Amino acid sequence: MTGDAAGDAYRLMLTQVTVEKLADMVIWLDETGRYVFVNPAATKLLGYTAEELSRMHVWEVDPLFDEARWRAHWDDVVERKSFIFETVNTSKSGLDITIEVTVNFVEYEGRRFNCAIIRDVTERRRLDRELRDLNETIYRMSITDSLTGVANRRHFDTVLGREMERHGRSGVPLSLILLDVDAFKALNDTYGHVVGDDALRIIATTLERSMGKACLTARFGGEEFACILPVTNHAEALASAEGARVAIAGLSVPHTGSPVADHLTASFGVATTGAGGMRPIDLLRAVDKALYRAKHLGRNRVVGTTVLADVP
Repeated sequence: MTGDAAGDAYRLMLTQVTVEKLADMVIWLDETGRYVFVNPAATKLLGYTAEELSRMHVWEVDPLFDEARWRAHWDDVVERKSFIFETVNTSKSGLDITIEVTVNFVEYEGRRFNCAIIRDVTERRRLDRELRDLNETIYRMSITDSLTGVANRRHFDTVLGREMERHGRSGVPLSLILLDVDAFKALNDTYGHVVGDDALRIIATTLERSMGKACLTARFGGEEFACILPVTNHAEALASAEGARVAIAGLSVPHTGSPVADHLTASFGVATTGAGGMRPIDLLRAVDKALYRAKHLGRNRVVGTTVLADVP
């Protein structure tokens, strides 16, 4: 055997060993979608013997394919020559396996094939999902008040700034509600902080239910809550605040230490702006003044104001 022939034989042997020992699947498909060749990794992962696969088409293993989709896919293989995509293979035992397929178009002795290098990425995708879920959990924690479950002050400030910018561009009305639990210190003094915490949680839940999904409800600080109502005029905002006030009073949470009623109540300020070019602080000052007036007038009521210019 000449040196060149020996070298060729050695390279052929290495190629064969590589294909047999490779952890990734090597699968050759003809243009009809039939399995022409599979390496041991493919039979191990899919659970079929090489002989069984030789009598099968790709859509008998891949639930995302049928004969029509294979024909379209084959046209893509011929045109693009090589590319990567993800799909699913179902093993003989019925297990769905997420796979990454590297397509390679090959012409050999007048025939055309797809020589695909296939990797099981099920575990990778599971870890990706876990990481996404973890990131989502961390994000939700960063914007949520830990006691009440509604948005925290940081997220409230972010959303208010964003809504003020949108309001400035569009000119649509924007309303803000600020409420304060009446005589909350007396509630804690009379019933204890555990009862006070429970009261804040039930108020937060009641507010979210009353305001709806289009509104952001946040714990503003202490016993104060704030609600951002995008695209909401003053009459609508007043009605929403009144509905929430009635709902909170209707909870009938005992509060014998309150000078307002024998049950839990809250005072509401409402501010609406129809003017562009305002800052969030302007709207906050206006709604805070409206809340102060509601408390000054006897509490357990709604007081509103419209803001047409910067509040000094």
